[in-house]
Amino acid sequence: MRYKQILLGLILFVLLGGFLQITGKFHFFYIEQLQLFQFSEDYLADKISSPGGLSLIIGEFLTQFFITPYAGPFIIAAILTSIGLTMREIILQINPNKELFLLYLLPVLFLLLIQYDFNYLVQGTIAFLFCLISLNAWMRIKDPCYRLSAALVITPLLFWIGGPIAGLFSLSVVLKEAISRSKQGFYFLAVLIEYLFIGIGSVWSTTITSYRFAFLPDAFYHPILAAPNLIYFAWVCLPLSLIGAFVYPKGKNQSKKKTGIELTVQFILILFLCWVTIPRYNDQKAYPLKVLDYYARTEQWDEIIRHCHGPIKNYLYLTYLNRALAEKGELADRMFAFDQHGPQGLLASWNKTFTVSTLLSDAYFTLGEIALSQEMAFEGYVTVIGAGNPRNLQRLVQTNLIYGTYPIAEKYISILEKTYAYHDWAKRHRGFLYNDKAIEADPVLGPKRKALPKESNLSGINGLEHDLLIRAEQDPENQLPIQFTGAIYLLSKDMKAFQRLIEKYYGTPVLPSLPVSFQEAVILLAEKDVDYWKRFNVSGNVIRKFAGYRNLVVQNRNNPQLPQLIKKSFGDTYWSYYTLK
Repeated sequence: MRYKQILLGLILFVLLGGFLQITGKFHFFYIEQLQLFQFSEDYLADKISSPGGLSLIIGEFLTQFFITPYAGPFIIAAILTSIGLTMREIILQINPNKELFLLYLLPVLFLLLIQYDFNYLVQGTIAFLFCLISLNAWMRIKDPCYRLSAALVITPLLFWIGGPIAGLFSLSVVLKEAISRSKQGFYFLAVLIEYLFIGIGSVWSTTITSYRFAFLPDAFYHPILAAPNLIYFAWVCLPLSLIGAFVYPKGKNQSKKKTGIELTVQFILILFLCWVTIPRYNDQKAYPLKVLDYYARTEQWDEIIRHCHGPIKNYLYLTYLNRALAEKGELADRMFAFDQHGPQGLLASWNKTFTVSTLLSDAYFTLGEIALSQEMAFEGYVTVIGAGNPRNLQRLVQTNLIYGTYPIAEKYISILEKTYAYHDWAKRHRGFLYNDKAIEADPVLGPKRKALPKESNLSGINGLEHDLLIRAEQDPENQLPIQFTGAIYLLSKDMKAFQRLIEKYYGTPVLPSLPVSFQEAVILLAEKDVDYWKRFNVSGNVIRKFAGYRNLVVQNRNNPQLPQLIKKSFGDTYWSYYTLK
């Protein structure tokens, strides 16, 4: 029996871990940054003192390792395997002669699916495991008096460990006694009543802010969002599995044929449920964003560019792409080789979420707009579920070092020094504190400080283009501000503003030469004025390419396939964008 248990556990662990690794490795990289576990007494004391505190600490402790490849999928696989095996022990205590794996795998399936929702806390899965361990241990107590006493003790203890999961435990206790037709079953209602008093009391005392956090798994979801129905499925499965195990026939001497049929039917049902639920709930629509986010976080710009070929219908994806091009110094030369859709693709609209706040903070940092980067980093820091996140804290360290506000930077560094994955980074950046020369010599911080506006002003009050041009004039060696401004005008098809820009700055240190897309736009400004082209030194390659473009348009003026022909032969040019978008 023990070897069978071990074999089942190994098979389940490998299957779950492999599935999560294949379908969700970037998801786990993404959710790692949504917690800020700290190895400090103050942090632990604050968490442990609240209902569900222990499971929260364990959940955040484990989540911090998700930044390591393979760690996230296989940590979750280990937890889910433990849940499956513990459920099996519970089911076998009710119906010891049957292998009802359908009943004990259903909670595993639904808990597996909820992992793909980045607003869900690993704490919820940890709490569910604690509930099952407690229930399994409680069911092994034979004496009714001891069993009742144990349940009354476990319920408040489990409330401290896992919050509302104690309610699921107390309900399961009452249900188990009811289906067992115990003579003392009526007394076990005291366990459920006890939990009702605990839950109501915690809300009245403001220990918990809402009844749904005291009694429902909503406590394991982002507090300002409505939890999806999926979060309740595993909770519903537990009492239903207890009932199912009780009502299922308990025949001992069953033929091998009938046993085989039972196992086959269960296996088919599990496969069917997986086939129906996994495509619906594994959130593959958001997965490309998590992939791009990981590559942006690790500064793998070529990988971002590689993933953005083909149609792009999402402004967030375009913002990742255009930031990658900007970091490589290729924005103004290559941006129209991709599926651009207006200036919103340069900087997506802010919607106050962690994802967009962090993306904009990174994009503004690349641009050198440090004030806006700092503002978005702070917004991203405070919008996550827990007590902050390390990624935006790193950005706040950098921006405060650039500004020279060293006491604030030191405070943030001290927090990061108490983490697992960011300790070394924080230690390196401590060397910049109160050391202007070190900052000015740093390849990241130095240029950003050099480009800070010499006069104090409110960022963005006169428009981003205004701020960018001030910085372009102040630091002409940095071509990104002027090129980004031109990109805004071109993507907006604001040709008059673009013309004013190049006529003012071309030939100066701010814009000594025109990038490819700017040259293509110059031709559109004066299609028949070759002298105007020469004024801006439009290259022969661009001129020859435009001749081919114009011939194609003239020869196919009445051809309904003209847009497709332009896209096929000149889809990487500004002329194609200006004509077709």
